Amino acid sequence: MDRNLKEAFEKEMKLGKELFFRARYEDAFHHFERAHVLGQFFVIPHVRSHIWMFFIGIRTGDFNEIKGQLIRIPLGMIGSALGKVPLGNTGGANIKLSATLPIPDDLKKHLDAGKNIKNKNAMDKKDKNAADE
Repeated sequence: MDRNLKEAFEKEMKLGKELFFRARYEDAFHHFERAHVLGQFFVIPHVRSHIWMFFIGIRTGDFNEIKGQLIRIPLGMIGSALGKVPLGNTGGANIKLSATLPIPDDLKKHLDAGKNIKNKNAMDKKDKNAADE
């Protein structure tokens, strides 16, 4: 994750946590969704966003969110590690696991500055295949 993308991700996570600790769960969730969009191609950031969504599910007693995040946490690890994630998916249990969604323009600029995620994954696979030969 390049510095620009990491800073944008961490900003969303920080805002989400601040709102979480003020019991503004809906607003906090929104920032964790935005962090998810930014971090979903990287294992640790991806999982961090899901863990905080899980915490919101616990605090609000939302069984659907709790169950959804318990499924998404391990699948998110695997998906990020393999570079197989639905672009723009916001990560909440209210969104289908495989749904691709439009990326907000203010987030897209960070992803574009991050050397285009799709190209990064294609290059990683190409480099891996070359190393295997």
